[in-house]
Amino acid sequence: MANWAFEIDIADNFIVGLTETLTDKGFRIWCFYNDGQPLYVFSSAYLASTADSQVYEQACYLVKFIDGVSYLLFENKDKVNKISFTSVIDVNTFRMANVERGVKAHVDIDFSAYRSPIEEDEHPAAHLLKLVPGDVFIKELLLALSEGMDVKSLRKAYDHVLAFLMEKGDELILSGFSEATLARFTQAMDAHQRRIRHEEIQDMMSLKDAQELVAELVMVVLARYYRINLKPFIIKDGNAQQDDWYDSLYD
Repeated sequence: MANWAFEIDIADNFIVGLTETLTDKGFRIWCFYNDGQPLYVFSSAYLASTADSQVYEQACYLVKFIDGVSYLLFENKDKVNKISFTSVIDVNTFRMANVERGVKAHVDIDFSAYRSPIEEDEHPAAHLLKLVPGDVFIKELLLALSEGMDVKSLRKAYDHVLAFLMEKGDELILSGFSEATLARFTQAMDAHQRRIRHEEIQDMMSLKDAQELVAELVMVVLARYYRINLKPFIIKDGNAQQDDWYDSLYD
């Protein structure tokens, strides 16, 4: 049986360093150097027994969780490097493989066997990804954020968090945000959905402010209920000359 991997066309230091902390049973991105140019290969044990007709779609589904974490943490949401595949590789032989692409295959990934231990000193974002298999709230949250934090995905993530807090009977977290701010967010989301122009509404919340609000709300929830303390950061230019491609991960 093939053990599938995918050559990806871009992966900044954050993505490489993040997935290095996960086991082979989860997400893993390796960085190889070929004549000075890094080659990034994504793989996962989830894909080991996947049929040719499904492997590409299933891999696309898996990396959505990494994309979701990226959109949550990057300060500049317009410059998030989403993962995309260029070549499919059979890890057993390291030969290029031909698999079906662009076919809406049924995605059926069994997460139940993945119970990777939490390491004491691992990156909090890696801790977050390790919760995906067994935590429906985390999984659905990252899938919503992976769409790019546009109006539609922001509203979906916001409603998802509100439903979670209502189920917990928690009114304390929302009380940390002013009613006026939350009202402006809801007004802005409704206005975008109804295609009302920005200038038609006085003091309408910008998309950037809405993104920051949702990101802050998510981080407060993760800190309170999962003890995962995340903070946004700026990714350095991956094209800049650096002695070490990983040195900006924790800057």
